[in-house]
Amino acid sequence: MSEQEGKERRGFFRIDDEVALSYRHVYEGEVTDNEGLKIVGNESLSLANELEKMNEVSRIHFRHVEKESPEMARYFSFIEAKINLLAHHMMMDSDELFVKSKQPVNISASGVSFTTDEALYVGGSVEIKFILMPSLASIKTFSKTVSCKPEGAQFRVAVEFSQLNDADRDLLIRHVVKKQMNDIRDQNE
Repeated sequence: MSEQEGKERRGFFRIDDEVALSYRHVYEGEVTDNEGLKIVGNESLSLANELEKMNEVSRIHFRHVEKESPEMARYFSFIEAKINLLAHHMMMDSDELFVKSKQPVNISASGVSFTTDEALYVGGSVEIKFILMPSLASIKTFSKTVSCKPEGAQFRVAVEFSQLNDADRDLLIRHVVKKQMNDIRDQNE
């Protein structure tokens, strides 16, 4: 790997986090052209992703309401918390991935590192699905394995996202920044 490629891979902040993660090998027949992997179909965003996008927009309006009417802002916060609680329970009940595979990872907007029981071929392609906590936003991406090193009885795998849509990358960047701010705040307390 050239020095420039190394710099580009480190172009995003990395954090240690815990996510629900699953992967599957992607085989040569699934690669459609030289540009890499293509996500087949137009999959809609999960309920959590849609709620997170709406929350981003509503935060702007919420600040205005909070200045004008703090009592109304408290009421809207309560309603939003109820909606989020219901959505989280629905998603936790319906997504098997959430229940089965929460694990520590090192993640950024360009890739993720995690442990697995099997060695993955460096240069090989994998489809990764992960759920961010606590928002339960779900991201699915195709990735290239950039390293796989033994770590005890398991393997530490690092992948670089090769197909990640802009909306999911933005969601991931916001998640990383929020997690960093929360970690800094926790350290200062």
